[in-house]
Amino acid sequence: MIITRTWLNNFIDIEKISNEKLYETFNSIGLEVDSMKTYYIPSKVVIGEIISCEKHPNADKLNVCQINVGDATHQIVCGASNVVDAKYVAVATIGAKLGDDFEIKKATLRGVESSGMVCSSTELGLPNTGDGIMILDESIGEIVVGKELNEYPKVADTVIELELTANRGDCLSVHGVARDLSAALDIPMNNLEYGSDNKIKLGLARVAELKTSGSINGKLKYTMVDIDELHTSFVISLRLAFINELQKDNLNNIVKYIIHT
Repeated sequence: MIITRTWLNNFIDIEKISNEKLYETFNSIGLEVDSMKTYYIPSKVVIGEIISCEKHPNADKLNVCQINVGDATHQIVCGASNVVDAKYVAVATIGAKLGDDFEIKKATLRGVESSGMVCSSTELGLPNTGDGIMILDESIGEIVVGKELNEYPKVADTVIELELTANRGDCLSVHGVARDLSAALDIPMNNLEYGSDNKIKLGLARVAELKTSGSINGKLKYTMVDIDELHTSFVISLRLAFINELQKDNLNNIVKYIIHT
């Protein structure tokens, strides 16, 4: 069972609990910690806001972007095709070190100056969240242009893998793990409100009634869903990538996220 700190924090406030304390507590209640890893985003990687994006004059597969990084607007050449759809991105500014021996410097790409790099998740040491660059949104927290990405806990998260025994099916969800942790740490579970703002009314070609045949011994609720367009937030994609469940189908991703949560 794989969880993350901030995912747990949806259900129980553990912001003041250290990783060491979590490790000890999990093991003491029979949820053996197999691994615990904190992801750190390199310094000088900040949130950038794309002001404009135009085709490179000398290369069909490159784009020339003007990106606000808080204290200035930098021109950055990017080869990812999805940059044209992005507003907020992760920008490695001049001097940032990605990996052991790759430092961001000013460069000239096909005759155009580039001052920085727009990053994909893997270039920052995170799991793969999809093709191209990372497109950020407010699911990570309040977007502050120029703020270092490492200051966002939902990005620089801690991933915890628990080894569950066969009798602990109650902990096969983040909520189940949080419930056990709540009892062990004497921290109350968060009060969460669930609701629906479904305003779709019955109309032409819509199902008005759903009937079952045969004898069903149970109380079941059926809900018809009208799927027009699905989008998964960056944090949902990242968390699914952390647990190795991210797919290209957004409907499957949403279902997997709900089940795991």
